[in-house]
Amino acid sequence: MHMTIPFGYSADFDIATLGTLTAVGVTDAQVTTGAQLTFQVTLADVGTEVEIRFEGSLDGTSYFNLDSANANTILDANGTTGYFLMAPVRYVRFRVVSITGGTPTLSCKVGAV
Repeated sequence: MHMTIPFGYSADFDIATLGTLTAVGVTDAQVTTGAQLTFQVTLADVGTEVEIRFEGSLDGTSYFNLDSANANTILDANGTTGYFLMAPVRYVRFRVVSITGGTPTLSCKVGAV
């Protein structure tokens, strides 16, 4: 029987690519066993601003904002930013909520312990 080890299961720090978005939408979910998550977002070609959200789920169907205040994050400059969250969830994904101006490209990776 072949068994897939979930992302974040090993004692090492695991990294997975969630994907790249160029429009409002969401990446595919990544299964994780990690409770300590670090998201890395790289933004290029921003117009005015981009609103993003890191989402988690316990069942892979219903997702919620991983920010404890249920707030989204606004990015208004090109570059790479990082976000550390204590989030014991089974699934994670990255969402672009809105884009104001420009044709941005957002790439997101997640690391877990």
